[in-house]
Order: sequence, then structure tokens, then C-alpha cells
Amino acid sequence: MLLKKLKLTDFRNYSEFEEDFKELKIIIIGQNAQGKSNILEAINLLATSKSERAERDSDLIHWGKDFALIFADIERKDGSSKIALQINSSGRRKLKINDVAKKAPQADLLGNFFAVMFSCDDLYLIKGSPSIRRSWLDSVLFQLDSKYHRSLHDYQKSISQKNALLKSGRENPIARKELKIQTEIWNEQIINSGTEIIYTRLEFLKEISPYSSELLKNISMRTEDLGLKYLCTINKNEMEIPNEKTNIKSLFKASLENSFEEECARGQSVIGPHRDDLQFQLNGREARSFASQGQQRSIILSLKLGEVQVIEKRKNEMPVLLLDDVFAELDEKRQDFLLHNLPENIQIFLTTTHISDVQKEFIKGAHIIEIKTGKIVHKVSA
Repeated sequence: MLLKKLKLTDFRNYSEFEEDFKELKIIIIGQNAQGKSNILEAINLLATSKSERAERDSDLIHWGKDFALIFADIERKDGSSKIALQINSSGRRKLKINDVAKKAPQADLLGNFFAVMFSCDDLYLIKGSPSIRRSWLDSVLFQLDSKYHRSLHDYQKSISQKNALLKSGRENPIARKELKIQTEIWNEQIINSGTEIIYTRLEFLKEISPYSSELLKNISMRTEDLGLKYLCTINKNEMEIPNEKTNIKSLFKASLENSFEEECARGQSVIGPHRDDLQFQLNGREARSFASQGQQRSIILSLKLGEVQVIEKRKNEMPVLLLDDVFAELDEKRQDFLLHNLPENIQIFLTTTHISDVQKEFIKGAHIIEIKTGKIVHKVSA
């Protein structure tokens, strides 16, 4: 898969941006706050339908404008396609694929383009909050499984309704029996969509683990082993999570019944995939507590390369790799490993503040553009 053309209109600090990409390696140079990361954000949004840097769609729109446009010309194994996404300040989007308007812009965007984003912020996958790790799982699974987006949407809607009910029940006390009857209505929907989410996450982790574990072993000269452990709130006793949907559903139902009094007291849902976590383990120990900064970088590098392999295997398309200022964070050893463990036919977009941070081997044959205040001020093919 290749991104052949990208055009932005009133996206972030870009009034207009348009560039053709014939090369596999694209280097975007610019000082901080000039807009180089915004280009990668736009590209990644086409793959995941969301931005990790924006709380709401209006944050993506150029100041004083009503909407932003992202246009992309994509080359796939089965032919070329054109994506046109309009992001409105109202929060509603419009989407055209090959000039055909789509009714569900967010859901219909998924599956047309694949990308893997690797940025400095990804180090927080290990040491940050559980919501960061859940967000990463969601962004990958949006691309891999078309049903996952719908399951998550339905689940979040049901959780929101149940939370409103629990909060109301705490502020305006009603009979426990009546509150239980009402919460069980929402619990049925939560169990159905939540089971799909948990099952899909577990299957993905089983798929990516061998790839990422082997990659980390190669970086560490076979001295370090990576483990990915899903911490599920429906299974607090730390027993093995069942891999059958019917068993997950039964466990989910029992856990919700057992947590009813706690949820009433707290006025919110405390059980379900919206509270789950992912634990990174290094040689059987929690990486967050025991891994050095260098080891954490190696883990994330292995994870991202594993992500590339899973997407290619599952979708039969090579994702575009987006490297946002990561060379400044990786030492020479890890830069070498990254460059020598990438598929030959992968397209890479790399941002950097200084071209000197990029290895000469990578610069050779690259398309280089320099960005200043949302404009291309210089470009060259190396």
C-alpha cells in the first residue's frame, strides 16, 4: 500500500498543503510547532478514523474555519482509490470513497487505508495510564476488524446510559430492586458488545505476541523476553481468561452481578473493557517497574514492528509506517535494528527536527520536504 498524494485544506496550521509521493521514503524536516507532525496525524486519521492528539474534531480545524479537508490518493494491491474526508466544527463528518458519498463517515473510512504510527508519545504505552493502552488497542483493531468499531460504539453508548442511571440512583435514592431491574436492561447490552471487545482484544494479543517477542529477542541478543498480559476486570481472581465467547459472556454476567452494590455506591460502572488494562512484561516481570528506559524503547520498537506484521498478514496489504521524531529518541543500535527489520516494500514517513538525526543509509533515495509555519519551504529528492 502506498500513499501517492496527500492534500490538506484548513487542517491544523495548514491553509493548503498538497504533495505527491512517488518514493517509499519521505522525510519531513521542521522545527517544533511548524506542522510536520500534523501531516502524520492526518495520514493516521485516514487509517484509524481518530486522532490521538485531539479531544474533539474541532481541534483539527484551522483557526476561524468551519471545516477541514483531507484528500488522499491510495495505491493498493487491488487497484487505486481516492479518499476525501471533511471534518466539520459541528462534529459531523462527510466522507467520499472514489467520489461516492458514504452514510457512516467514521465506520466507512476504516479498512480503506492502513498505517502504523510510532511516535515519542508511544513510550507512555508502558509507563502511562491504562486509557493510553486501551486507546492503542482500539486504534489497531479499528483497522483489523470492521465489527470492532461498531461493538465499541454500542458498548460506550450503553455504559454512558448505565452510568447516568447509577448516578441518578445515588443522588435520588430509589428502591434497590427497581434500580437493579433497570441496570440489568443495560447490562444485557453491555455484556453482548463487551464480550466482542474482550474477545477481539485477546485474539489480537495472541497474534502479535510471537512477532513482538521474537523481535525483542533479536534486539537483546536473546536475553530479553516480552510478555503481553491482558488485565481484565471481569476476571479479578487472576485466573486464565476463557477464549470462548460464551464463557467470557458467562463470566461477564457473574462479575456484573457481584459488583452491583459497588457500582451503586460509586455511581458508575466498574466492570468491563472500558476499565481493562494491558501489562507489558520483561522476562516475566512488569516492565513498567523493572525495565530501563532503553529496554522500554526496545519493547515499543518491537511492538510497532509486530503491528506492521500483523496488519500485513491479516489484510494482505503493507501498512504505511509513520515515524514521528522517533530517531531522536532511539540510539544508533535501535535505529539500525529498525532500518534493517523493515519490509523492503514499506512506505515510510519520517519527521525530524534535524536531518543529522537520520542515518545516511535512510536518507539515500528519500523524498525530503522542509516545513515552516504550515508551508513547504524546500523539497528535494536525495
